[in-house]
Amino acid sequence: MTEIETIRPWCGSDDVALRCVLEAQMRADAAWPPGYARGGDIVQWLGAPATLGRWVAVDVGGSIVGHVGIAPVHSGPLADIWVGALGCQSDAIAEVCRLVVDESVRRHGVSGRLTRHAVRATIQGGRIPVAYALADRSASIAMMVNIGWRVVATACSPQSHHEIVVLVPPQKLVDAARSMRTCATRVATP
Repeated sequence: MTEIETIRPWCGSDDVALRCVLEAQMRADAAWPPGYARGGDIVQWLGAPATLGRWVAVDVGGSIVGHVGIAPVHSGPLADIWVGALGCQSDAIAEVCRLVVDESVRRHGVSGRLTRHAVRATIQGGRIPVAYALADRSASIAMMVNIGWRVVATACSPQSHHEIVVLVPPQKLVDAARSMRTCATRVATP
């Protein structure tokens, strides 16, 4: 079993290792990442939306074995679902995205650790974390539901046109993010 030593901020030199992880993923699973992502630079696809933060999981041997990011939510059908479910504006939410875990460490808690790290960073930034998963990713969806996330809709992905499951976090995380946002607003107000 691979032991994770740390989760640390992503840096550009991590892309070589991430490319290897993604290429192995593509060989093992013809459906992920989606076809539209496979046509270009796969590492660029991995990082493109994650402008609010990116992290990698590093095992005790120093190998990168996972990645996660957080991204702003832009207007559109998904934003409408999340905003409606949470009763907030789209600038109050951020998507936990681009979760990738090396096949060799699947089912060892790596995706859970990466997800928790991204969720904490999102909340500390005063935003409510949100997520979606391809509907056929039952293990990913089950992991999220088992830790308290709620499925609020199924929809068609605007990019891949696959069915997706749209999720929001447990109420305690929503409340924590709103509290952080309120505190940040008070500090910023003269």
